[in-house]
Amino acid sequence: MSVKITPKGEQLVLQQIDHLEQELKQVRIDKNIAFNACGDDKIANPNFHKLEQDERVLVERIQEIQHLYKTAEMIRIDEPNTEIVEIGSIVKCSFEYTDITEEEVYEIVGYGESNVDENKLFYDTPVAKKLIGLVVGDETIMSVPSGKVKCKVLKMYSGWEEVDV
Repeated sequence: MSVKITPKGEQLVLQQIDHLEQELKQVRIDKNIAFNACGDDKIANPNFHKLEQDERVLVERIQEIQHLYKTAEMIRIDEPNTEIVEIGSIVKCSFEYTDITEEEVYEIVGYGESNVDENKLFYDTPVAKKLIGLVVGDETIMSVPSGKVKCKVLKMYSGWEEVDV
């Protein structure tokens, strides 16, 4: 199953690949320096082995992201849906725990765009999956480590500038 990616997510993924490739280039330079410093005795050089491991991890991560990108389903969001929660929607929800009720605003985003600090949830996370398809006034029950929580969709926005903080 391919991931869904928006144009903004595509830009972020390509930046991430570029960053990882630059990091890989530096690891390979450092590895070459470490190899030349230890001569034939690379077995005794723990730094060389760490750099080899770092190189393998970076190569695998780059290949994984490139594969996801190449097989991704590109989606375009001209403006957030304010009728039904989907990728691109900005939604205000209340979460009713046993002792308190909290309100949060989330944007449901495609692959590569998630950012917890900015309340951007990847569409495949448990919370986003429960929200997708709901409309204002709908309720759902979510499982959290402390038990169950009732979530209600309170409002949907066409942009972050509308969100009343």
